[in-house]
Amino acid sequence: MKTLKHITNFLSIIVYVCIIGFLAIAAPLVLGYHPVVVLSGSMEPTYHVGSVIYYKAAPFDQINVGDPITFVGAEGGVMVTHRVVEKDESAMAFGTEGDANDGRDPGMVPYANVVGNASKISIPYGGYFVNYGKQPFVIGIMVVILLAGTIVDHLAKDEDDKKKEKKQEEQTTQQ
Repeated sequence: MKTLKHITNFLSIIVYVCIIGFLAIAAPLVLGYHPVVVLSGSMEPTYHVGSVIYYKAAPFDQINVGDPITFVGAEGGVMVTHRVVEKDESAMAFGTEGDANDGRDPGMVPYANVVGNASKISIPYGGYFVNYGKQPFVIGIMVVILLAGTIVDHLAKDEDDKKKEKKQEEQTTQQ
């Protein structure tokens, strides 16, 4: 039972560390920063593939040429982070380009599609952690580990209590 308890305690610690990691990645939400995972290399070396970056809503007049922005792309609502290379005041739209791309993105991005300015803060490889950790199978395994740890702890406590009772009975019968 002790070996099983050690194993479940060790696995539970790993799960708790993962939960703390998820909370740390989500913490900037309190300040209005939203995390997004970098899926392509179009903004290398500024933002690396697999990183978590943050964006914050910004009014049109606070977005300038040279700023990285996160917007909903034309291709099926995918979030894209590219740099502003042109700002059209009258149309309230932006021309964008990825830092690693050879040319501008086709068309202009209407301000209505912009979700915010991308911050300079980036968590390398954090996106892999987030994408892996949000899979239902992984969440299920984490729940099973925590439940198993709780059950094993309870059973081990019951076993320890029985041993103590038996020891006390032996001591009282010897006296």
